[in-house]
Amino acid sequence: MKAIVEQFIASFRAMPTSKKISMAAVLALVITALAIMFLWANQVDYQLLYSNLSAKDAANIVAKLKEQRVPYRVVDDGSTILVAGEKVHELRLALASDGLPTGGHVGFEIFDKTDFSTSEYVQKLNYQRALQGELARTISEFQEVEDARVHVVMPKDSLFVEDSRPPSASVLLKLRGSLSQNKVAGIVHLVASAVEGLEPERVTVVDTSGKVLFKGPDQEDQAALLSSNKLDYQRQVEAKIAGRIQTMLEGIVGEGKAIVRVSADIDFDQVDFSEEKYDPDSSVIRSRQHRSELSEKGGGGASAATAVNRSGGAVPSGEAKAKFKSLKEDEVLNYEINRIMRHVVKPWGTVKCLSVATVVDGTYETVKAPDGTKTRKYIPRSEEELRKFENIVKRAMGFDADRGDQVYVSSFPFSASPVTELTGKSIGTDWLAFARQHVRTAVNIVLIMLVFFFVVRPLIKSLKEVRPSVENAKDLLVSENRSESAALPGSEMSIREKAVILAKNNTERTEQVLRGWLTEGE
Repeated sequence: MKAIVEQFIASFRAMPTSKKISMAAVLALVITALAIMFLWANQVDYQLLYSNLSAKDAANIVAKLKEQRVPYRVVDDGSTILVAGEKVHELRLALASDGLPTGGHVGFEIFDKTDFSTSEYVQKLNYQRALQGELARTISEFQEVEDARVHVVMPKDSLFVEDSRPPSASVLLKLRGSLSQNKVAGIVHLVASAVEGLEPERVTVVDTSGKVLFKGPDQEDQAALLSSNKLDYQRQVEAKIAGRIQTMLEGIVGEGKAIVRVSADIDFDQVDFSEEKYDPDSSVIRSRQHRSELSEKGGGGASAATAVNRSGGAVPSGEAKAKFKSLKEDEVLNYEINRIMRHVVKPWGTVKCLSVATVVDGTYETVKAPDGTKTRKYIPRSEEELRKFENIVKRAMGFDADRGDQVYVSSFPFSASPVTELTGKSIGTDWLAFARQHVRTAVNIVLIMLVFFFVVRPLIKSLKEVRPSVENAKDLLVSENRSESAALPGSEMSIREKAVILAKNNTERTEQVLRGWLTEGE
């Protein structure tokens, strides 16, 4: 290794000054460019750790990062913290174990440190603060919600029922985007379920722009919310039936060659009725009562009564002179009529009618024209095939003729562009993500190749070229010295005198000789 270094130094010194300067300049530019590229390729890729942090959360997170000696950056006036991309998920898990970030709200961790000197009033106040903070944290987990604040009003308990008041709550939302009515209803019910005795009607939701998203006493909000729920339910029913039919048809005709649309008429009325029916034809005897009475009157005004039973035969009560007899009978029949009582509650959301429209693509065959060009010819589906498709659709949708369901199946040529786009999406590769993942490795490999081709290889080549030239120069000087010394007058001259004469006669050769001597001396 030392010999190679000495050889390189000797070769470099033997070069002309202009070549030395140009070589040094090129080498400096190459090294500078490679150093810049290396630093750029290996710089830390800072990615988002947390954003929209409160000042307290940001200070706690920065303190934890300093303890772990993790490089970080703070931007956006201290509300956003960036760390190295490969440590983002690891740091989030580590900070979550420490309860960070808290979202700027006080939660139930306020009770981690108990103080027995705390009064009951302060305990209740801390519980209310903790409940509000936990609700705000939970609501902030919604993707559309950037920040949330919850205020709960807990009235004092009263001994008198008429003086008691129910609790109420208000929610302030800072939104990133629009919030659907379903999610607003979810926030309302979330708050109402977390507070004892709180009804959803007593919850108010407002955003930071002052728009009222929900207020309980207004019936219009309830109607709008119910209407939105009904529309979403109808879309779900239609999408489910359409997906069931389309997957079946695409398995037969091919992917992307069937289009299904479903229109559902849904009954959202909730019926609650009681029914009581009587059937006179199925009457039965419930009870029967029969009574008979026989009486006699005598001629002298005296009368004698004889009790008569159903088996006949009178039992005289004495020797009465009966002149007149009377018989009285009564019969009472009680009938029970068959009665049916029903209490029926019909759920809302039942399907009243379905309408399904289906379009399937036909078949194609390649036709060769007389000039040699090939074209695709569309062949529509036959009537028999369409009837089979219609039967398949009816079975898949649960066709019911009594409720008036309708099915229509037709065949049309499909455009090729949607199929091409669909195929490209299904089998395509995310080259952009692949490039982002391996860009650093590729840049480092390119840097190594550039160093080899523009630094190492030229130096080796220069060494190979300079060394033979130096050897040739030495041989030339020796031969010239011998010839010139022989041609000089007065062979009795000393070596010094001969050298002076040679230097005066040929300065260029003298310079080459001196360079050769210096090279040999080193």
